[in-house]
Amino acid sequence: MKNNITDGAQFPVHGLDREGPRIPYTDSPLDRTDRNRENIEWLDSHWDHPNTLHLPFCELRVGMSRNPKPELYWCTSRDLTDHQSAYDQSVFLGLNKAEIACFATVINEKTQRDLEAKNVGFVDARSAAGQLEDGRAAIVAQARSLLNWHSQNSFCTRCGSSSRPMMAGLQRECTNSSCGTVIFPRIDPVVIMLVVSSDGEQCLLGRNHGYPGRLVSALAGYMEPGESIEEAVRREILEEAGVSIAEVRYFTSQPWPFPSTLMIGCFAVAENLKLDVNLQELESARWFSKKDVQQLFAEQNQEFSAPRPIAIAHHLIRHWLDNS
Repeated sequence: MKNNITDGAQFPVHGLDREGPRIPYTDSPLDRTDRNRENIEWLDSHWDHPNTLHLPFCELRVGMSRNPKPELYWCTSRDLTDHQSAYDQSVFLGLNKAEIACFATVINEKTQRDLEAKNVGFVDARSAAGQLEDGRAAIVAQARSLLNWHSQNSFCTRCGSSSRPMMAGLQRECTNSSCGTVIFPRIDPVVIMLVVSSDGEQCLLGRNHGYPGRLVSALAGYMEPGESIEEAVRREILEEAGVSIAEVRYFTSQPWPFPSTLMIGCFAVAENLKLDVNLQELESARWFSKKDVQQLFAEQNQEFSAPRPIAIAHHLIRHWLDNS
């Protein structure tokens, strides 16, 4: 395994020695108040406080107001027809800048109808991220991931007994007193990497079989146990495209709440341009020049389209264009 670029050349993508850009689903404006989240009395007092804010969810879709512009719709306990019973259907998100507690709360049909009558719509997390700025999409990602995790973990993973939420939805606990296993939310790490040529003039993009439309994107794959980020990058690229990698550099990361993934963005330098595409993993893959990619972003390519700004792949490709 090589760790340096052939002939000692510099890494062809620059600007990787500083923190990456702020991208959708990151930079939440809420303070998660780590030191208080284990204090049940503190959490309960905030749940019952009349100023506490609730972000309503219906089937993992978040409530947003439509006027005058798209915005997350925060309501209070007065808007919840089932405030007390909603406790087990809520997760604590944190405190806003006014130090008001914020919860994500699954609402019943009656509350949904009441809110829709106030011009509140319910949209999926992708649509929300496309309409929100200033880190507010990160609130949606946090809430959706946790609410989905609760819906998928009604039973103990150790003994099979029923489980219940605890710590205002931040954990679950087995109801079997002889077991008592505490269950924590699951996060799946995925490496996503833009492979570039050693001269920095080309990048490798591919299509998965399930991609919509004409989309091409950076290659990606789940990390395996006992594997470093760099090892996962090299393994995935070799497995999917048959390309050996000389060097890897970390770029930035992104929570991806579908259902609860952490995308770890990297750049990787190919030892050569020869491809051996695994057609079981990918529908296709090819090298794109900078001119090709500029046409993708300008929507001038009739065969392929670029990732949207919501995705970390978009920012990997854009950084390569601007910094190589």
